[in-house]
Amino acid sequence: MIYVTDGTFEGILTAVFEAYRNKEEPEGIMTGDWFQTSLDFNVRTIGTCQEKADRVYKAIIEKMSQEVLETIYKAWLSEYHDIGTAIYRYVRIGLKLGRNVISFIQNPDVRLINDLSMKVSKEAHLFTGILRFNKLKNGIYYARMEPDNNIVMLIADHFAERLSDQPWIIHDAKRNFSALFDTRQVVYTTDDIMIPADYKNDSEFEILWKKYFKAISIESRKNPRLQRSFMPVRYWRNLTEMQR
Repeated sequence: MIYVTDGTFEGILTAVFEAYRNKEEPEGIMTGDWFQTSLDFNVRTIGTCQEKADRVYKAIIEKMSQEVLETIYKAWLSEYHDIGTAIYRYVRIGLKLGRNVISFIQNPDVRLINDLSMKVSKEAHLFTGILRFNKLKNGIYYARMEPDNNIVMLIADHFAERLSDQPWIIHDAKRNFSALFDTRQVVYTTDDIMIPADYKNDSEFEILWKKYFKAISIESRKNPRLQRSFMPVRYWRNLTEMQR
């Protein structure tokens, strides 16, 4: 049996609920984008139900812990191709072991979720330091990013606190997903946001930042390999100081 969901976190939790209610052990919980029909499996489409998802959500907290729930959620943000199946297997183990599931790393299903969660956390932490904002002509600060993982929601609160007096937009161009802050609250949207093509117009602040970056660089101590390990090349296109 294969369960097919819409791939949302709530959709996957709904599928977990249905597996237990139907007393089934699905071979996988897939999304429509990844699933390919096969004569070897029965297929059941699971519609997302917020009430059922909430029951699984609460069960994870009560029978495991808040930390386990956060670990599962961050793993989902990795967009791993078979994340639905991975979460289902993790929850099954967690319902037996309780809060100890998070340290049961000898199990490959537990280790997979923990590793995915850690990868997402590391990238989110990295972007709190390397995200660069440019001031648009309308006074809003705009930051463009293309992270490996879906981390906008993990970093938005950090910038809402650090830049609490400035309206800003954090735009994940890879997923067309944005966080908008108006100095009062953060709103998330998948709507297209029209940003002028010349928004990087070498403002006075950006010129000063590039000069500062060049000034503190010591030619004899340059280490490109070390630099790439801390700030991978794939992120450079959105870093002010790396623009020519």
